[in-house]
Amino acid sequence: MGERFFGVVAEAYKTWNAELVSFLNRQLKRSPDAAQDMAQETFAKWLAASGGAEQPEKPRAYLYEIARNLLRDHWRREGVRGEHVVASLDDQGFEPPAGSLTAHAGLQPEARADANQRLRLLQAAIDEMPPRQREAFLLYRYDELRCEEIASRMGISVRAVEKHLQLALAHCKRRVQGEA
Repeated sequence: MGERFFGVVAEAYKTWNAELVSFLNRQLKRSPDAAQDMAQETFAKWLAASGGAEQPEKPRAYLYEIARNLLRDHWRREGVRGEHVVASLDDQGFEPPAGSLTAHAGLQPEARADANQRLRLLQAAIDEMPPRQREAFLLYRYDELRCEEIASRMGISVRAVEKHLQLALAHCKRRVQGEA
């Protein structure tokens, strides 16, 4: 790894660390210490993963992708992903059958299994999206950005962002409801 590489990461740290910590703090339900730790881990993963490789064209997007992956791992470990997904999708017409996505440890094993299956389907739906559609969806749902901000960040029109979001939500809804 060269000095140039470390310079890029150091500049990214100076530029985006506070923003990344704020984002992670919101995602982790206002846990500043955990957010700070995860931000540090994000930069550490970037350093570890880049052994001699080309620097990403969009370092900020790359940084947030690492952070999102760490969040997914955290939610899987902590078992709170279901609650987070429900909160993210409630206002978008994802009205699951009673108790299916909101199952918790106190429910019957069948209800928990159904909830876990729906979460796996939702994660698969997100993973299947075309990259730009997935990026717009994640910026909207997880970074809580407005369409105008997403358009500016992605270098596309607001209308294109809206179209990406419509397609992403329709795709998630079809996958979770078991349609082809």
